[in-house]
Amino acid sequence: MQRSVFCLWLILFCWVTPVMADQRVVVPVDGGEGQPSALDRGFDAALAQEVQVLVGTPLAPSRLKAVMSVLGTERNALIRGYSEVAGGSANATATDANATSGASLVLDVRIHAEGLKTRLRELGVMFTAAAPLPYVLELSGVEPSRTKRLGALQELSGLKPLPVGAADVPVLKLSQMGAWTGVLSLGEWNATHSAKTLDEVWLAVWKSYFSRPGILAKGESGLLVRVSGWLSSMGPMEFDRLMDSWSDEIQHKTLVGVEMDGPGMVGVWRVQTRSRDALARRLGDAAKAQGLTLEIR
Repeated sequence: MQRSVFCLWLILFCWVTPVMADQRVVVPVDGGEGQPSALDRGFDAALAQEVQVLVGTPLAPSRLKAVMSVLGTERNALIRGYSEVAGGSANATATDANATSGASLVLDVRIHAEGLKTRLRELGVMFTAAAPLPYVLELSGVEPSRTKRLGALQELSGLKPLPVGAADVPVLKLSQMGAWTGVLSLGEWNATHSAKTLDEVWLAVWKSYFSRPGILAKGESGLLVRVSGWLSSMGPMEFDRLMDSWSDEIQHKTLVGVEMDGPGMVGVWRVQTRSRDALARRLGDAAKAQGLTLEIR
């Protein structure tokens, strides 16, 4: 059968599904420690666990510590709720007066996984977990004593400085005349930021770099899911709403478009998932129940 495809790019119908994730943590509680402090440590531990899940590659302890030094200050925006696990420790869930040495607090922490993943992209972690990104560093008017933070910042973002680079290697020019100024460029693209601290400048210019549409498409294309066999364009819309409920399998999804294939309609999605196998099973069951054809690649 001849395949005639009419691409109907549905910009107005491309949805990003907010995804939450749950992490269970056990937090040792010192006898004199207040519950708010223990909760903060529990939240940070949960965030660290979710970082490892999202990245998919174990981060070195020193790098994870650097990442958490940033995320820990943003925990209020990333933690969406928690519950204390009954039976985890009677002392741990009590007041400070009842907390004893050796007690622990067991928490189920709900994390805004989509927001966390966005921050990991902006920090460069999602793109440099497997291998560092080379870049060229040029300093102007910067005293050597003021560059000590560069090593930690490079480890945080997964960057490796080179003396010279090819045309496809970004160049960061740092200068200091009172305030710090950074100019990051790659070809015709560039980003500039000035601030009192090197950390502020570094995080701002690399956030701009790692948020470029081109690198997002290259770095995290996800799985391409193609489902066919519907008789009307409402079929993919309803299937998309069904996928909204699959929070255990889907971290992020976008309905890229709907195509007409012969007598039927086709839906195409880009999906990021925690487990390809689990997603494939869920998609396969749904497609079989509706008499649809599924392709994943």
